[in-house]
Amino acid sequence: MNMNLLPGIRTLLAMGLACAASILLTAGCATTPKLYVDTADEPLECTTFAWLEHTDRPSSIAEQRIRTEVMQALAARGYLEVTSDPDCLVSGVVYTGTRPRSPVSVGLGAGRWGGSFGGSVGVSLPVGGGSKKVGNLAIDVIDVGRNAEVWRATLEPAFATPEPTSDEIAGAVVKVMEAFPRRGAD
Repeated sequence: MNMNLLPGIRTLLAMGLACAASILLTAGCATTPKLYVDTADEPLECTTFAWLEHTDRPSSIAEQRIRTEVMQALAARGYLEVTSDPDCLVSGVVYTGTRPRSPVSVGLGAGRWGGSFGGSVGVSLPVGGGSKKVGNLAIDVIDVGRNAEVWRATLEPAFATPEPTSDEIAGAVVKVMEAFPRRGAD
């Protein structure tokens, strides 16, 4: 084997190991949203829906986007949107939560300069503040006849920040509404 190739192979190997370690560390720190669903003891008896309007305050941009996405999801699941006398009302909101930050971050590096090979490891600890704000999504269904909440789902954390984009809202609503029963399904 040509000994001049050995430093290059070592460099590639070290860089590959550094990348693999970095990916593993990043994946270990990634946050997967969790969906929590709660239902009433009695079965859902809704065929028509309307959005629960909050007349005491204006709707936020996020709430308007949630409304559009939820009502589209309900229609796709076989429910009918009406403007008066609905069986059920639905509402959704983005609320703020806190999530602990990772206490330690590790960086790995490797490189080659001239005929030499070098590597480094860096460790950092957070200074000031051990948590960050995230956005969560809650969707509620109220049976008008019973005057009671009959279905609630929350996705935590749904968004990396308390101010989600339109695409982030659409994706989160899809995840939540997949847990909502289709009309006519038993």
